[in-house]
Amino acid sequence: MLKAYNRPKGTDFFARNMSTNGPIRSFELITTKLSELKEVSTKNDIDEVNNIVILLLGSPEFWILCYDAIKSNPGVSSPGESLFLGNPKTLDGIDIIFFEKLAKKICNGSFRFGPTRKIDIPKPQGGTRPLGIADSRDKIVQKGIAVILEQLSEHRFIEPSFGFRRGRSCHDALSYIRKKVPSGMWAIEGDISKCFDRFDHKALVSVIRKKYITQQVFIDLLYKALKVKIIALNSSFINKIGTPQGSVVSPILCNIYLHELDLFITGGETLAKYRSSKAATQNPEFAKRLKLTKEELLTAESVKRDKGKWKYWKHLHKLRVTKFKRLKEENVPRLLYKGMNRRYAYVRYVDDFIIFVWGTKNDCIEFRKIVKNFLKSNLRLDLNIEKTQITDLRKNKATFLGFQLWQSPAKLLSKKKDVNPLGKIDRVKMNSKFRGATMQTPRLRITFSMESILRKLVDKGMVRFKIGKFHPTSYKAVLQYDIPNIVNYLKKVFRGIANYYGYAHNWYDAKSLYNYFGKYCVAMTIAHKTKSKTTKVFKKYGENLEIKDGDKILANFGTLSNKSFKKGLTKYREDFTVINAEKLLLQHLGTAKKSMLSWPCVICGEPAEMHHINHVRNAIENKKPGSFDAYLESMRLLNRKTLPVCKKHHNMIHRDEYDGESLKNLFTSFKKKRIGFNKKKALALIDRVEAPSVTNKTEQKK
Repeated sequence: MLKAYNRPKGTDFFARNMSTNGPIRSFELITTKLSELKEVSTKNDIDEVNNIVILLLGSPEFWILCYDAIKSNPGVSSPGESLFLGNPKTLDGIDIIFFEKLAKKICNGSFRFGPTRKIDIPKPQGGTRPLGIADSRDKIVQKGIAVILEQLSEHRFIEPSFGFRRGRSCHDALSYIRKKVPSGMWAIEGDISKCFDRFDHKALVSVIRKKYITQQVFIDLLYKALKVKIIALNSSFINKIGTPQGSVVSPILCNIYLHELDLFITGGETLAKYRSSKAATQNPEFAKRLKLTKEELLTAESVKRDKGKWKYWKHLHKLRVTKFKRLKEENVPRLLYKGMNRRYAYVRYVDDFIIFVWGTKNDCIEFRKIVKNFLKSNLRLDLNIEKTQITDLRKNKATFLGFQLWQSPAKLLSKKKDVNPLGKIDRVKMNSKFRGATMQTPRLRITFSMESILRKLVDKGMVRFKIGKFHPTSYKAVLQYDIPNIVNYLKKVFRGIANYYGYAHNWYDAKSLYNYFGKYCVAMTIAHKTKSKTTKVFKKYGENLEIKDGDKILANFGTLSNKSFKKGLTKYREDFTVINAEKLLLQHLGTAKKSMLSWPCVICGEPAEMHHINHVRNAIENKKPGSFDAYLESMRLLNRKTLPVCKKHHNMIHRDEYDGESLKNLFTSFKKKRIGFNKKKALALIDRVEAPSVTNKTEQKK
């Protein structure tokens, strides 16, 4: 049932979701409330938004779902400030009582985020990027804030916004450019200086309070997440501006903040003069000089009368080609983009954006100045003028998301058989062998630099550069692994590169990266490990480097075909569906019906807390040689990194004293909850654990 209590101080009201029909119904109610949150936000009903949000914040079930969403993420168990205090806090040992206390603390305003540990990671271009690592339990609250903000803001974001949005990738942004920019003239490559580090807290919260939510408990919680204490090795300070990179809530805050920039560029009155959306007009000078004069027509008629029809068409063809070349040399444009014909297209991916302008360079300079002033005055951000380059796409290449964007030149073509030099269609009388001179329409090209990718691989040690050429080489960093793992690891690396850059128009270069550099890197690494030759490696494992153990295939590098790349050249999808709350919960907040926090200990049935392991396989590999850990083996068999156990057995597991006691109860619990596992392997593991105890009992009887 839902019960509301009036609270005169701190909050408008406090609601608790305490269903009497079991936890499943409570979780389903949370799903329903999240769905309602999106609906009322779409209607801009701020009062109802506030009511639903305070209900969610006061529900332990909501925070349990947030815990389920992040518990398996890599790096979630990294301790924050507690590492410096000598008592690292992780998700290990968390129980349902923690979530009940958390909901109460948040609603009465007593919850505080712990300090965030700051580390600097190097950038590929030089310099460092600050990364904030919060405690694992603080990330649960950050996830809850992010889920609520996502439901309130996702339906408001506009079409040119990509990055940190579900179902919108880098390739989708490039597909959008292909649709909106069939050909371009100028490009402004936007670069915001240290975007995440310079968010103005007051401006950000003011935007959220004005458009999204006014619930004071949530606003206070957001302020606490922003103004967290930062602890480094030699200093500590309160974060006054910016949001720590690495925080769970940073991506959605970035999109909400820069959404104001999206609205200004796409719909602001200041830039209205650039949004005429009218097609460019034909240059009258170009058309006039291309048209045949009376003297040229009389000369052509005399050629036709004296030498025949074929020489007549050939004469007009040469005349048209000469005119095209002369106009191109004199830089006479075919189309005009002046006055009311100016227009632009805008795309943003996180804090990188690019603006395509059909106009002059002075228009681009003025456009850049307007955007810079808006960022400075409204969002307190700085546009890096030195890095925000203005590129003429007809002469140079712009860079966006690691790809190069440029305009193909206008070439002379002679391919259309049905067009004669006079511009008339004459399919019957015209000589079929003759092809009239036409001008190719310039198109926007999206490519990538093969050389830059190979140079990065040289830095990684997978490719070598010698005498001006790139050659595959042995990757020494993986020599300690067995051959199947070497093949699988390098396959993931090169396949990831090929999949990303295979979207470009020069996809054949991505294909050669995989089929030549990747395959020979694997073969040379195997040859280095086995002290053999590359030719012998291919002879032994085949062209696709297929590693077998009997009939079982352990690894296969394979070969990419043209068909696999041409699938990547897809058209832009206009029907981006915003994921509803139910899918959001089931896919990204964990499956509510399988939450184990309400389970008793799977060994003895007592009240339980959660036992966490980052990597089960690594834990098994790092144990003492010859030792046997029944609990780790059972976790691997169940394919789980978390299991509920009581405090007694939890301490025994951490002290390596658990010997498999009541292991049969563990598998029985999972069988009752309909969680699948290999029954034969489970019985074999139980027999292995119980065998020593049986022999000990027989020895005692003797």
